[in-house]
Amino acid sequence: MKLIWLSRITLLVGIAIVIVVGIAVKPAVGQCDSKTDADIVVDVYAKIKADRGLVGQVSHINVVSVSLAVKFQGWADSKSDYDKIVNIGMTTNCARLMNVNAFYDTPPPTDSSQRASQGCATGTKACGDVCIPENDPCNIKGAKGAVADLFTMPMPRGFGFLSVGAGCN
Repeated sequence: MKLIWLSRITLLVGIAIVIVVGIAVKPAVGQCDSKTDADIVVDVYAKIKADRGLVGQVSHINVVSVSLAVKFQGWADSKSDYDKIVNIGMTTNCARLMNVNAFYDTPPPTDSSQRASQGCATGTKACGDVCIPENDPCNIKGAKGAVADLFTMPMPRGFGFLSVGAGCN
């Protein structure tokens, strides 16, 4: 008989814990409902610019956010700066995923096709100091098209003039 009561009490305590944790977590999840990809990009750049060691590197760090996934393109000046920048992306509120496949921990050689000053390869475009895929938005401040690209994403050709707004972190 004591075993039955003990198991019932354990079950009730478990349910209570789940409810309390659910209530505590709910507001944080709800905060991301109103965040946009543009907000995430702005937040990441704000954190990079707030770091005196990183602010001078903004011209070769393109930050893109699509469906809560942050993507870095370009390079950092050193491995330690790369780690700082990646940490900024990982700790930005509401960011769900991070892609650093096109982000490097050292600058490319001066004659590299990754550098916009050398002319970008077919299928890529200049974005600040870096070359990025043509269909990716350029969010480096001052780069050609950056303001328009920050708030819109190109659609496949079949959709004509339509564009999709950006989303959350």
